[in-house]
Amino acid sequence: MQAKSDAQLLRENAEHGAESAFAEIVARHTNLVYSAALRQVDSPDIAVEVAQCVFIGLARSARPLSRKLAETASLAGWLCRSARNISLNFRRDEFRRHSRERQAMENLDSTPDTTPDRERLSPVLDGAMAELCEADYDALVLRFFKNQDLRSVGLGLGVSDDAAQKRVSRALEKLRDLLSQRGITTSAAALSMVLSANAVQAAPVGLAVTISTATALAGGAAQTSTAMAATKAIAMTTMQKTLIAATLCAAVGTRI
Repeated sequence: MQAKSDAQLLRENAEHGAESAFAEIVARHTNLVYSAALRQVDSPDIAVEVAQCVFIGLARSARPLSRKLAETASLAGWLCRSARNISLNFRRDEFRRHSRERQAMENLDSTPDTTPDRERLSPVLDGAMAELCEADYDALVLRFFKNQDLRSVGLGLGVSDDAAQKRVSRALEKLRDLLSQRGITTSAAALSMVLSANAVQAAPVGLAVTISTATALAGGAAQTSTAMAATKAIAMTTMQKTLIAATLCAAVGTRI
């Protein structure tokens, strides 16, 4: 039996909602689209994103496109052109984003450097940040505490790259003003460097595993007093944990 053409499959999907027909198109052309994208962006991860966008675009255009195609038409050319266009748009957006970040850093670097003393900054930093609005607070945490670029900050805040850059800049200036009210005078550039370098410290080895384990125990026995004891055990010393363990065993035995 002769296989159906791309045009026939697309028409079935557009007119009858045949998901299997669209899946067949994807299976036929995934390698082609991925390779076309990879030649443009030179990044496997980004090429995957581009390929996904191409087929999403095809699904959205299925009805009008299927009406224009001949009965035996192939979608290969359309898909490759779409992959190139989306890749070019991505490269253009990336170039603009890098230019904005470079300009932002140049603006910061042009400010006289007055590095705040870390010992003076640490006790008042969180109090000053608490006076910021939620969006400004989140922007500073993502940009400087998590060391994310503006694109990631924008995704985290649900805004564009431009909006993320403006949000970070305004939030940094507001924080600088709040710190100056507390007797700490600094430039935005110096403050950004101190935040990035010192805001997050490495937690003790094994703490994440301990927290996960205790949380799982607490979730499995949320209605018992033993669960609360297990959760509190995170911050206890080894000796205290031993004593609590004995108490828990006794409590369980009594309950039984």
